[in-house]
Amino acid sequence: MNEFDESKHPRADDGKFTSGGGTYPQNSNSDIEIAVKALEELDRKRSDKKMTPAEKIASVHIDFDKDNILPELNDEDLEKVGSKVNKSVLLKKSIIDRNANRHDDAMPDTELIIKNALYSPSEVFKGNKDKPYYTFVKPMKISKRNGLDEYGIVLLDVDEKKDNFELVHWHWVNAEGIEKLKK
Repeated sequence: MNEFDESKHPRADDGKFTSGGGTYPQNSNSDIEIAVKALEELDRKRSDKKMTPAEKIASVHIDFDKDNILPELNDEDLEKVGSKVNKSVLLKKSIIDRNANRHDDAMPDTELIIKNALYSPSEVFKGNKDKPYYTFVKPMKISKRNGLDEYGIVLLDVDEKKDNFELVHWHWVNAEGIEKLKK
């Protein structure tokens, strides 16, 4: 077995390996600078491209075993909630578990409700007079339910002090339930 020959691998005073005597090709600073600039430009182009509501809807895939980061709100909905800064939407694992206990009938339809209510809402209105919560509503016909319009509801915390907007809960309601929520 070959033993490690320290003399063939010089180190600096701090113990880190130095480039002296290495056989790997060395990049010039200009090559590295060009590569860094190209990556920065690519990142800028990606961040400049806004997702359409349809792209946001298609991108939502909930993992029930962990926290999930969802796309930012649509600009017109951001205006409705009165926020100047758009943020990703966070769905915490603890909220998934809480929703399973309180709204178990909505759990099989979690993705359907969340992605449609958040990114294609028919209405957005204040959801709590004391907290920065907003209700996102989307009517959907679900054949396995009663055949009538059922409304998918998502309650979203838009506290600007937090790093993300956060889902509080989601569930189904009927038309009467929407009117009660508005009051």
